[in-house]
Amino acid sequence: MKFQSIYASILILAFNHFLIAFAAHPCIDYPDPLNPGRFEFTDCPNIVEDDIEDLPNVKREIQNFFHIDINCYSDATLCKKIKKAFDDAGKEISKVLKLKKKIYVNATFESFSLMERNVLGSTYPTRSIFLTSDDKITRLYPQALAKQFSLNVHPAYSKYDINSRFNADFGWWFKSDNKTIETDQYDFSIVVLHELIHGLGFISSWDNSLETNVYQYVTGLTSIYYFYDNKYGGFVENIFDRYLKLIENKKKIPLSDYTAQLDKSVPPMTPFNTILQFTNRVKSSPKWKYAKLVLKAATTNNSIIFTPAKRTSWNQDIYLETSLKPFNAGSSISHVSQLKYRKTSDFLMTYQQFPGQTLEYFIKRGGNYKSPIGPRIISILESIGYATDTHPNPVKPTLPSKKYPTM
Repeated sequence: MKFQSIYASILILAFNHFLIAFAAHPCIDYPDPLNPGRFEFTDCPNIVEDDIEDLPNVKREIQNFFHIDINCYSDATLCKKIKKAFDDAGKEISKVLKLKKKIYVNATFESFSLMERNVLGSTYPTRSIFLTSDDKITRLYPQALAKQFSLNVHPAYSKYDINSRFNADFGWWFKSDNKTIETDQYDFSIVVLHELIHGLGFISSWDNSLETNVYQYVTGLTSIYYFYDNKYGGFVENIFDRYLKLIENKKKIPLSDYTAQLDKSVPPMTPFNTILQFTNRVKSSPKWKYAKLVLKAATTNNSIIFTPAKRTSWNQDIYLETSLKPFNAGSSISHVSQLKYRKTSDFLMTYQQFPGQTLEYFIKRGGNYKSPIGPRIISILESIGYATDTHPNPVKPTLPSKKYPTM
């Protein structure tokens, strides 16, 4: 995702379970977190783990499960501060999550291009893989999460789990400076924590790219479609989306139901001459009404919620960001509600970031919760599959059972 100076901007690409008809062992790689649209469809054959190397039980408050490789294009003093900020963020997350496998992050600190000058940073899962949830629906799981399930058989993993880039052209503040933050400085620790949690899987697949990719006016939202070799593969959702519900006439409707309806808009493997032809076909289907309903909800305050899985740390609905008009693919849905949670302990995953305010300030304002990662955020991470001390046994997904031919 991209974290901009005013708001976080996410570009999310995911693909439907029909995609696995295109390859025997599919994975989706995202080489550049600033441009997740430049994905690579990768064959990642299953491998067998004869010896699962889970890290031993340790005191989680002192163990850092994150290994950060930093490419820092700045002076040595600043690079040292950046390295410490990443290490501190890794330790904070490791206190909260009961991780079994190390998470490898490829981070770069450099000047961005002119078109990217307003972006503070961007982070994205390096690879997403298809796994079948316990409700029998195949979804995309970020590699960092998939590794934690310690599956004996799993698709081959990429070297890194998360890719991060941060803009060297902003004024950054570090706690180690031992100075009061200036009004034009951004606390680097907030941005790093926020971005890493997105990299762990705090991302929705619902956006407006079906229409914006062909320069059309936005009339609906979809979970991202797969269109390859001029053939339609379907719509898919991330594991995050499993727990999303749309509130309509006081009813809570799972967005997974809408994904299933949109899947029926075009028969799988239908060929098209152009992506524009495909887009028009989808929009002419009676199923397009579901896309319109999601857009309406995504731009109506308090209309999309995350309902945590059973027995997680938070047992109430969590409101997501739906106050922005028009819909903002970088901020809507993939964050908790700014209006409801900015001044609470769950401030970290709201969409806005302001200069001149430190992480310690937000923690104190939010009620001095034990971690900068608030209880609602923890519950979301537990729901998608991460273990914690209070939720040690999340339900494991499985490999898709059906075998598919290669192209």
